[in-house]
Parts: sequence; C-alpha cells; structure tokens
Amino acid sequence: MKNLMIVGTVLCTAACADYPLESPTPYVPSPSAGDDNRPNVVLIVADDLGWGDIGVNGSQLIRTPNIDALAAGGVNFTAGYVTAAVCAPSRAALLTGRHQQSFGYEFNPRGRRELGIPVEIDTVADRMRQAGYSTALIGKWHLGRVPEHHPLNRGFDHFYGFTGGGNGYLSNPEDGEYMSDPVPGARPGFMRVDLESGFDPIEVVGDLTSLLTDAAVDYIEGQGADADPFFLVLTHFAPHTPLQATYEQIAPYAHVEDQATRLYAAMVTAMDDGIGEVMDALERTGARENTLVIFMSDNGCAHYIGESACSNGPFNGFKGTYFEGGIRVPMIANFPGVLPAGQVYEEPVMSFDWTVTALAMAGAPVEGQGFDGVDLRRYLTAGAEGGPHETLFWRTLPNFTIRDGDMKLVMIERTETRDLLPMLFDLASDPGETRNLAAERPEEVERLIAEFQAWNESLPEPAWESQRSGSFNLPDGVRVTVYN
Repeated sequence: MKNLMIVGTVLCTAACADYPLESPTPYVPSPSAGDDNRPNVVLIVADDLGWGDIGVNGSQLIRTPNIDALAAGGVNFTAGYVTAAVCAPSRAALLTGRHQQSFGYEFNPRGRRELGIPVEIDTVADRMRQAGYSTALIGKWHLGRVPEHHPLNRGFDHFYGFTGGGNGYLSNPEDGEYMSDPVPGARPGFMRVDLESGFDPIEVVGDLTSLLTDAAVDYIEGQGADADPFFLVLTHFAPHTPLQATYEQIAPYAHVEDQATRLYAAMVTAMDDGIGEVMDALERTGARENTLVIFMSDNGCAHYIGESACSNGPFNGFKGTYFEGGIRVPMIANFPGVLPAGQVYEEPVMSFDWTVTALAMAGAPVEGQGFDGVDLRRYLTAGAEGGPHETLFWRTLPNFTIRDGDMKLVMIERTETRDLLPMLFDLASDPGETRNLAAERPEEVERLIAEFQAWNESLPEPAWESQRSGSFNLPDGVRVTVYN
C-alpha cells in the first residue's frame, strides 16, 4: 500500500436536491449512568438496501410508509455513509464505533467461522451493558461463529437470529415465491430459513422477516417491568439475497412482471411492515417518547440481483464499490422532542457516529475511548456550524477512497495491469460521479492521495486476506476489480 500507481478513467449517473436543516431543538447534555431519563435505543439495520429503495428517497415502486414516517417525524440523512461496501466489515465498524481496519477487519470472513472482532475490542453492546442497559441482538450477526465471538459473549444479553452471513426466508418452498441466490459460489435452488435462540439452533415455521419482527416485539414488550433502559439491535436480513417472499407479501406487487424486482419490492415492504409493528410495540408499552430509533442499511444494493431490481437512487455504483451507490445508504434517526422532526440533513455522516451518539446519550464514556465516530447531537440539536466530518476514508486493499469536503477520489485496481486508476469527482456539482476530473486536476489527486497516506500509515495490515473479488467494466470499457 506504500507505493500507489495511478492512471485516469470515468464513471456515471445523476443528481440530488439540497435541503437545509431548520429549527434545531435544544441540545441535550449527556446523562450519567443510572439516570432514569436515559433513552432506550433501537438500531434497525437493513441488509443491501439501496439508497433509492424507500419512498422518502424517491422510490416510485416500493411501499415503505413506516420508514417514511420515521423520516417525517425525524431526520433523513441524505449523505449517510457506511465504512465498507459489504456486510461484515460495515457491521464491525458500526458495532465498535471505529474504523474496522483499525483492528484488522478489512474483508468479509467468507466461511471462516473463527474470524470476528478481536475480543479485546469492546462492542457497543459491551459498553451499553456496562452503562446499565439491557441489550439484545435480533437478526443477522456475521461477526464470528465460534463461542468467543458469539453475540452473547460480545455484550448482548439476548440473541435470536443467525450468526452467519446468509439465510433463507421461507420454511418451505411452497410457502411463497423464490429465486436461487445469484451470489457467485452460493448453492443453487431453495434455501430454508434457519435460526438460533441463544446458542441453540431452533425449528421455526414462518418467514424470516416476520419471525425477526415478532422476536423484536416480544423483547420490547418484555422490557415493561424492567427498570433498566434497553438497547435493541434489529438486523434484518432483508432485502439481501436469496430473493424469497411469501405469497401474501408478494400480493401488492403481483403486477410487476420482472421476478427479481417483484420479490425485492415485496421483501422491502415486508421489512417496512415489521418496522411498523416495532414502532407500535414502543407506543403500546409507553416507551416511544423516550426511545431513539435509528434506521440504516449496511451498504448499497447489489447489481447482481438483476437490472433495475433495486435502486441506489441518483448515485453511481453498487454494493462492493466505493462509488456513492455502494457506501451512501438510507439513514434516518427519530427521537420525539429531541431530534428535529421532518428535517433533511445533508452533511456527511458515518454509521459509527450513531454508535458514539447512542453511547453518549446512555451516559457511557466516549471521550478518550479511541472512537472514530462523533456525537451528532451538537450538529442536530444545537445548530453547530459545519458537519461532523471534513474528511472521510475507505480502504479495502488495494483499493481506497477519500472524500474531503465535496471532493472525492476513488482509486480502483485496473484488472489487466493491476495498477490503480484515479477517479476524481466534485460531489457538489456531480453527486452521480459522471465526470472524472483526475486528468485536469492532477494536483488535487496528489493532495488527496497524500491525505489518505497519512491516515493509512496509522492502520495495521488486514488481519486476513480477501477470498472474494469481482470485476466489471467502466463505461469506457476499462475493466476494474473490487475486493471484499
């Protein structure tokens, strides 16, 4: 990584509206552990959901009234980013508040059960539990499958879901409509849903999204008699492949001819329906007014599910790439009376900022803890000028990306020659990354490479190697390779 070879090239797509953040509510100082007013935190993570696949971000096909309602009563972060363009590394950062590369978690583990977040690194669940919270993970884990990396040994009191990176959605093939998983290396045919409760596999009947929703609702309702606040992480698998949905879920989209598009839309709406049930449970138990709800995706949607089956909105790229479509994701936060309602925040925000913000709200220490995320409240509720991050970094060796202000440099390996192509974009005028400015602004390329190198010098080598890569053609025909 010390010697970077560069050559230029291009990529494509459209634009995005600008919206101000208005009428901030008063800044809320951090409570102390034991404070009765500490909020509950519900973090909901979708899997491979595109930026443009929710109504509030412009979807004309997919119904997401409950996600849209979260935005209507909260803040929609139109420049919300994740730290990786694939599942597990993105989740490793979100669950620690740190760049995943800082502890070697650069690539997906892909079948290596023993790999996980190092045990000496506290997770957000560890820290929330230390602050007196009840903690639960319901859904996908994908951060280690051996006992020392199991959710119940990484800070969660309660676990219902699956520890690996993949699953099916249906108990039986006759329960709905399905397609084989198109991910290279995936087994063909029908994939059955498999779940665990605690450390034990369990037999289930039903569809995955509904089962996870029911478990989340049960958990919330079970907290009513508990004096401690709770931290619930609900990591839906939807709409990750394989594309499967029940006939009831598909019914609103029966008119859609393309099967992948039909199934994907049904899966997103099923997740949205479940989010509505979770919000109803918060209302029913009296917890809603004192609960911070955060919704985001772990990365952008995948191109391999079919042409136009999903949407990364006006942004170029897709899952696995560091173009905007791979790392800019749906991100919404809602906290009645604390966060502004019905606002759009356009400054860049990283997923792990919510880790730190939630911890600060819980009264857990955040200063001097080695976090890369920041407490967002001063920007959302106190009207602080500027944004939480001037410069953002991404690295999946040998590729890397840096955003500094509105300038973004994508360095990506050319398949044939194995050197790195520079693509420089001005996101202020070209959010779709359609015009590569690298050839006409070489000094800017050099400046951004130097900034990246300074950050890169602080990082260790990856703890393991990538075992999956993929190649695709740029619009000018140059073939490039990404790793995960």
